[in-house]
Order: sequence, then structure tokens, then C-alpha cells
Amino acid sequence: MSQALALFAKVIRKIGKRLLDIQKEAIGASIPEALSLKEGEIRTDWKPVEISVEDELNEAGNEVTKALRERQRAMIDSLDLSK
Repeated sequence: MSQALALFAKVIRKIGKRLLDIQKEAIGASIPEALSLKEGEIRTDWKPVEISVEDELNEAGNEVTKALRERQRAMIDSLDLSK
């Protein structure tokens, strides 16, 4: 019984490893290949981003804050304030 359980565990580990390898290959296929550079060479095919990460984060934060304020305003407007 213990030998059968050990063989079963071994098969499950092999199947899991193979599935993980397949997943890694699929992910690797979606990533573009890096150009190999010689030592001291500078890569020139990079395109600069148009806006800095900090500016992008600030913009996203402002959008979320604005949406939150609009929701809060809608909640306040829906309250019966005649009391």
C-alpha cells in the first residue's frame, strides 16, 4: 500500500512539473526576445515613455478621488435633509 502511494505521489509530482513547464513556455513565448548586446554597447531601440510613472500615478489617484467625491455627493444629495 505504501509503495503504491509513493508511486502515485511521484506521478503527481511529474505531472505538476510538466504542467508548470508548459505554463513557463507559454509565458516565455509571449515575451519578446531581448537583443544580445556586446559588453559596453548601449541599446538604442528603446522608446522613452511620454509621461513619468509618478505623474501617471498622480493622475490615476486624482481620477479615483474625483469618482469617490462624486459618489459621496450623490449619496448626500439623495438624503432627505428636510428634517
